[in-house]
Amino acid sequence: MTSTRTNPSRIPLIICEDDLELRAILVAGLAHFGIDTRGVGDGVALAAAIEEQRPSVIVLDIGLPGEDGRSIARRLSSANGPALGIILLTARGALEDRIDGMKAGADAYFVKPVDLRELACAVQNLHRRVCPPVDPVSPEGAYSLDALHSTLALPTGERIPLTATELRVLQLLALNPGEVVERADLLRNLHQPVDPPAMQRLETHISRLRGKIRQIQGAEPLPIQASHGIGYTFLAPLRLQS
Repeated sequence: MTSTRTNPSRIPLIICEDDLELRAILVAGLAHFGIDTRGVGDGVALAAAIEEQRPSVIVLDIGLPGEDGRSIARRLSSANGPALGIILLTARGALEDRIDGMKAGADAYFVKPVDLRELACAVQNLHRRVCPPVDPVSPEGAYSLDALHSTLALPTGERIPLTATELRVLQLLALNPGEVVERADLLRNLHQPVDPPAMQRLETHISRLRGKIRQIQGAEPLPIQASHGIGYTFLAPLRLQS
C-alpha cells in the first residue's frame, strides 16, 4: 500500500466479491451508512484498487476466482497487521470455516445473506481501530467510552466499569448520536434473538447501568432516553476512545 489516508472521518472500504449483483447491493447499501465503498471482482483488481487508494477496511468473499479470499486475507494481514481491517464474507458458516477464516487474519466473519446494518457496524468499528480520532480531547460535559478497558468515563472524571453487554449497548448508541436506536438493532448487536424475553433482558441491563451511574452522580441520571416500544437515545456527547 503506497498512498496515505488524509481524512480520518471518512471510511474508505473495498469489497472484493465476484457476484456482480451482490457486489452492487453491498456497495449501494453501505453508502447509506456513510461508507465510501468501492467494489472489485477478484484479487488482481483488489491489488490495483489498494494501490490507487489505501482502504481502512476490506471485505473479502472467500470463493473468489483465482486467489481465494482466505489466501488474500492471510497475505494482507501478514503485510499490514492491525493497520488494516479485514472482514470475510462467505456462504460457508460451519465452525471450522469460521475458525480457518480467523486464523487467516480476518477480524470478522459474516455468512451470507448478511444484514447490512450489522456489516456496517463492523466496518465502522474496524475503521475506528485503524484510524483513531486525531484529537483525543473530549468536549466539556462529554462522556467517554473506553472499549479496551470496558469503562465509561463520566463528565466528572469518574470511570465506571462496564459489563460486555453494557459496553456493546453504549457502543451502538455512540455510533448514532442523538438518534433513536431500535431495540431490535441493539439485540442484534448483542447477538440476541429479537423476542419479548430478550427485550426484557435489555431493559434490565440498561436499568442496572443507570443504577451504577446514579450511585456515583447522585441525582444526575445517565442520559439514555427510552422511546417507549421503539428504542433508546443517548442524549449527551459520548466519545469512543480507541
